[in-house]
Amino acid sequence: MWFCARCCSLQEYVSAVAADEVILELVGVTRRYPGVVALDRVNFDLRPGEVHALVGENGAGKSTLVNVVSGVIRPDEGELRLGGESLRFSGPVDARRRGIVAVHQEGELFSSLSVAENMALSVGLPAGRFGRVRWRQVFAEAEAAVGRLPERVDYRQPAGRMSIAHRYMTRLAAALSEQACVVLLDEPTSALTGPEVEWLFAQVEQLRQAGVGTIYISHRQEEIFRLADRVTVLRDGRRVLCEPIDRLTPERLIEAMVGRKPPSEQKRLGSARRLQAGGGKSSSVDAGGTSGAARLRIEGLTDRRGRFRDVDLVLHAGEVLGVYGLIGAGRTELAEAIYGLRSATGRIVLDGRTYRADSPEQAIAQGVAYLPEDRLRRGVCRGLSIRANLVLSSLKRWCVGPWVRAGAEAGAALEQMRMLDVRARDVEQRVEQLSGGNQQKVVLGRCLLAQPKVLLLDEPTRGVDVGAKAEIHALLRRLADDGCAVMLISSDLPEVLEHSDRLVVIREGRIAGQFDPRSTTAEQVAAAALPVEAPDLPPPRGLRRWLGRWGGWGSDWGLLCAVLLLGAWLALTNEQFVTAENLRGVASGAAIWIVLALAAAVVIVPGAIDISIGSLLALAAAAAGLLLRDSTTPAIDIPLAVGAALAIGVAGGALNAGVALWGRIHPIVVTLGTMTVFRGMLILLTGGETITGMPSAWTRLATARPAGVPGLVVACAGVCLIVHGWLRHTVRGRELYAYGASPTAARLVGIGRRRVWLTAFAAAGALVGTAALMELARAGSMQSVLGSGYELRAIAAAVIGGTAITGGRGSVVGVVLGALLLSLLYNALVLWQVSRYHYDLVIGSLLLVAILLDRAFGKSES
Repeated sequence: MWFCARCCSLQEYVSAVAADEVILELVGVTRRYPGVVALDRVNFDLRPGEVHALVGENGAGKSTLVNVVSGVIRPDEGELRLGGESLRFSGPVDARRRGIVAVHQEGELFSSLSVAENMALSVGLPAGRFGRVRWRQVFAEAEAAVGRLPERVDYRQPAGRMSIAHRYMTRLAAALSEQACVVLLDEPTSALTGPEVEWLFAQVEQLRQAGVGTIYISHRQEEIFRLADRVTVLRDGRRVLCEPIDRLTPERLIEAMVGRKPPSEQKRLGSARRLQAGGGKSSSVDAGGTSGAARLRIEGLTDRRGRFRDVDLVLHAGEVLGVYGLIGAGRTELAEAIYGLRSATGRIVLDGRTYRADSPEQAIAQGVAYLPEDRLRRGVCRGLSIRANLVLSSLKRWCVGPWVRAGAEAGAALEQMRMLDVRARDVEQRVEQLSGGNQQKVVLGRCLLAQPKVLLLDEPTRGVDVGAKAEIHALLRRLADDGCAVMLISSDLPEVLEHSDRLVVIREGRIAGQFDPRSTTAEQVAAAALPVEAPDLPPPRGLRRWLGRWGGWGSDWGLLCAVLLLGAWLALTNEQFVTAENLRGVASGAAIWIVLALAAAVVIVPGAIDISIGSLLALAAAAAGLLLRDSTTPAIDIPLAVGAALAIGVAGGALNAGVALWGRIHPIVVTLGTMTVFRGMLILLTGGETITGMPSAWTRLATARPAGVPGLVVACAGVCLIVHGWLRHTVRGRELYAYGASPTAARLVGIGRRRVWLTAFAAAGALVGTAALMELARAGSMQSVLGSGYELRAIAAAVIGGTAITGGRGSVVGVVLGALLLSLLYNALVLWQVSRYHYDLVIGSLLLVAILLDRAFGKSES
């Protein structure tokens, strides 16, 4: 018997399984990866209304077990039972439909989509007739879900703008809105502060009272002993302990996790005592300055985007300075400004000299290292090896001239792996294959290899097991004793109280107080961190304010202004531009380029690219032209020609997607080949000759001017409306954006690459066929060179129109404006009698500028 929210209520399900006393059961589950057994014959069970804690060191197999239960991966051996029935999930969506909801520690979001749409995608967008998304239902459900949160979250904002804590809380709120029988919480408090943690605990208690079984994964023992009914310990992929919580002690739990008695943590050395005693010098001196002296001095630092203001702070050599504050208080932003990731005004002095870092490269060169809060987005390079990740910040140390000393580089990486106890096969293993805690150790090791004078650590022990956490704390103390100035930013109040020499509290972007951890209580620090009723932060000013309102250069507003300004300038400087004939020609030509640019954008949005569209357009136009040539029965031949062009376009697009998917080849490589294939088929079909003799009934489609508007413009408007409605308001269209924003997150909600790419390439092919028909109607003939170079201009129009070259973002309005801008530029070049050989130079330059501006402003808004 299994649970389905659509078939029965949660209460009915819990009553049905009460006799068995088990909701979920894993029997002898084994999961292997190359060179490692992640789970080795593990048994596990969960009861109704139980909080079952799952603990273990990093790499013990906890995340693998969660992925098995939630349907992300399948076990190699063993059995999974839900309500007593043996099941094999087809994927995470299947598991979710059966009542198993997982909130992963490092779960990715669709950063370019709204928070509300992210929530809805986790269970599937509600759809009506013709697959149209019910947006009112999406926003109503999101409003109800975020209403559970302890603080206000704008569910209409792009999810990429949220902090890590808000991301986790919104995912959890969405999960709690579902009727689930099993909820898996993976390190739920790792990025939360005190009030948010208490809110989370209240939600877990509500799940317990409702009879929902909760699997709770955490490295924080105080949470385990407060919430759990039972505890299962994994070590090296095996279950080594399963006991009720009242039979365990913290010491026994740690011993079960690490396989030995827990070592006493190194006694904290008092750099603060030295400073308070009058600045006496330590026995160790760092190369960059005297221990105990002011290493980093910050005066009046203010974020240009208003996240913090008038920060005055001193960080001493040999000191661990704790920084605490609630979510959004400005802790992370302060560290980013010091490291050169954010623009700020004010003065920073490092070792008595003015310090300025406009980029992380400059910060590293001056002896500042930074461990970011978000290790997935800003910490690790997931596609690279452990070795490559470890040495990224210190490559110059391992080089002789331009050559890297591979042996020295590998040796340094191996030494860091051993020192930090990174659990991996070898130094060349890809870092994305490691557990979250081991990834965190890799990022920390990279910081240490940079030999910093100032070390900025943002949540350094997030997702790290209790043994590794103690080792990291001891390491930080050793670094401070060697003269390094350490800034420890943490949401874990006991951590900053225990391991800091001084403690600074940030509240609403300002320093709210400084404390001596030895004589300060947690209540005093928490009270200082609580916000006042009306925050006094200035709004963004100048260009940032304008960009925030209108969305920057890549926005539709910016493009509209550019189009209008260019059109006005051409009208004022060239009389030929405003002639009716020229304007009709520009409009008709732009209409074709808009449709072709839409074809390029539809493929780019889900993270692919198609450079065969020019050749495919020519092939589709040739097929239609041959059917229309010297036609004596237009009523029959015209529909046949339209059908042939569209069919060839769709078939060509589907071929591109199929080869890329079947061969697991990047689309740019596949379409590079099919571009030549389609061009060769064109030559075979036409013999290289021009196709003429189009019937007048066909060419009238282009020359007709209903209400004074060229027929091609009317056709283009119809296509734009259809594509806009499909992309923005249907489930299939929204899936393209979701996959482009995050393929990993898309897979977890059941959006597969096969369906997305086949849909995108086939739709793009239909648009290419439409553009071919429009070009054939306008020209009245078809030459074999048609379409040459069209792909560059189409892609350029899409990207200039705001379609992110990396996928996940783009709009029909933006593409229309981008194509209009390029058409006006082409017309200007013609009117100015510029050589055609310079056209590609102009288009290529515009494309590069658009990509660079998109990257710059995209980063600034994230």
